[in-house]
Amino acid sequence: MNQKDKVLTSQYLYERQKNVCQKVIKAAPNIICCDIKTPENIGSVLRVADAVGSRKVILLSDQDAVLEHKKIKKISRSSEDVVLESSNFEDYQSDVPLIAIELTELSSNIFDTKLPETCAFVMGNERYGIADKLLQQCESAVHIPMYGINGSMNVSHALAIVLYEWRRQYLS
Repeated sequence: MNQKDKVLTSQYLYERQKNVCQKVIKAAPNIICCDIKTPENIGSVLRVADAVGSRKVILLSDQDAVLEHKKIKKISRSSEDVVLESSNFEDYQSDVPLIAIELTELSSNIFDTKLPETCAFVMGNERYGIADKLLQQCESAVHIPMYGINGSMNVSHALAIVLYEWRRQYLS
């Protein structure tokens, strides 16, 4: 095995990421989670948010979110810098355009869409999607083309695809 084939250690990756984070990089959009139920998905959303440079994840729910669940912390790993807020549907107001990650009659393919530079991405419940009341507040909706038999994917995976497409369009 030569030097370029060597697997990088966790400590090396951690130090490299600390250096990357010190550079000025445009913050990625905030993420709004509509009634996400599982702590594993919340933890995964936090980890993806951190990876792409989002600063805030907002959990909207009619019931109290389990923000201190140990699985959230375990799965999100070192994503403590991402602010996790909880609010109910009635109190939430956005000061930026909302873009739904949802397959609708009017949604556009994420890879054919010029995403707004300033926005927030809205993702829905694992089973039922985005609540109609919140979907009506969204400026537009994007979907991810699916090529297999299954017509959907895990919410955190879908979020990762959308955020990295946004990051690709706005690298700095």
